[in-house]
Amino acid sequence: MIGVMREIKLLGLLLAISILAGCASTGGSSPSSVGMKRVSPEVKVAMQRSPLSVVVPVFDPNIPTDQDKIVEQSIWPEVRRTEATRMALSLGDALNKSQFFNGVRITPDTESNSEIYVMGKIVESNGEDVEISINVVTLAGKKLLKKNYDFRVQEYSLEDPRLGSTGDLYEPVYTEIANDVVKAVRKLKQKQIDELEQLEFLSFAEFFEPRFAQQYLAEDRKGNRKVVGFPASTDPMVRRIESMKVMDQMFFDNLQTDYRGFYDDSVNPYAAWQRAAFVESKAAREARAAANTKAILGAVALIAGAAAMNNSGYNDYGSLYGGAAVAVSGAAAIAAAMGDSKQAEAHKESLSELGKSLNLEMAPKVIALEETQVELKGTASEQYETWMSAMKTLYDSEEVPDVNL
Repeated sequence: MIGVMREIKLLGLLLAISILAGCASTGGSSPSSVGMKRVSPEVKVAMQRSPLSVVVPVFDPNIPTDQDKIVEQSIWPEVRRTEATRMALSLGDALNKSQFFNGVRITPDTESNSEIYVMGKIVESNGEDVEISINVVTLAGKKLLKKNYDFRVQEYSLEDPRLGSTGDLYEPVYTEIANDVVKAVRKLKQKQIDELEQLEFLSFAEFFEPRFAQQYLAEDRKGNRKVVGFPASTDPMVRRIESMKVMDQMFFDNLQTDYRGFYDDSVNPYAAWQRAAFVESKAAREARAAANTKAILGAVALIAGAAAMNNSGYNDYGSLYGGAAVAVSGAAAIAAAMGDSKQAEAHKESLSELGKSLNLEMAPKVIALEETQVELKGTASEQYETWMSAMKTLYDSEEVPDVNL
């Protein structure tokens, strides 16, 4: 009887422990079980915004000047130029999702004004593997981040319902870069932030009024610019420059619309290229790996077979034939390796053919500048140069306020 009672007590104790454990797992003690969920690790939202703005120039497509290298690396210039623009936009989107910066703009180059510049270069992109070189600097010349990012697309990504059939397979690498950029900029001290804001204004003012701006600027021994003073907010020149900045922003707002239109128009053809390129690149890589393995095994078999034949006696037919058989199998492995190499080359050529239809053209546009219609043609860089020239003409035509220079 005592033994039975002991077992009942033990079962009761285990039951109580089980109930308590269940309460602990479903109760309020777990910080992630109830209430507002934590921020997704995919895009880390900054809790404190920065007053600084960011420029992401169109990436360097890194197209070799040597035609042989273009063929060897399976690069189609049209694809790379398309990617250079799309990657800048994708990174800009990731930076915007961080909700950290005061503004993020995609620009044709580094000629536009901003406090922070995030510059990218495509090292490799073949659908399966992508490598991007990122360099982040401030307008003052301070280097904040320099890093190469490698990413390999996994086959399950092609079936990812979140991406769908047109989602960018490289998306995780842009999120990683954006998170690192935010971390790097957050390290700036408040004094550095204030100086960057002032430097951005004075650098822009210098285009219109060099003498006015340069009295507040100096260079250190490395040639980097620094602020040594700043005009009062009531200075008439400050108000004039601010009005020019509003017009400048108008151009870039239009440019962002153009870039977004290009991005949307290229979604389907680029997604088709990326997914087909993934299949071809993966097959080519595996074929190369198979070729290398077979070549090594074949060479070993040839050597072993030759050694067996040399060591066999005149009447030792078993060793003689055995060595010959090993040597023949080695030769066959090498022949198969050569076949795999040709297969890899075929995949490479197929990959190259996929990008012929993609190209980037900047549409002409007309923007009203006060009472003047400014027609912009050519590349984005050429259009911005025309726009700045038109603004300078407008600025010079206005009455210059009476200020001490």
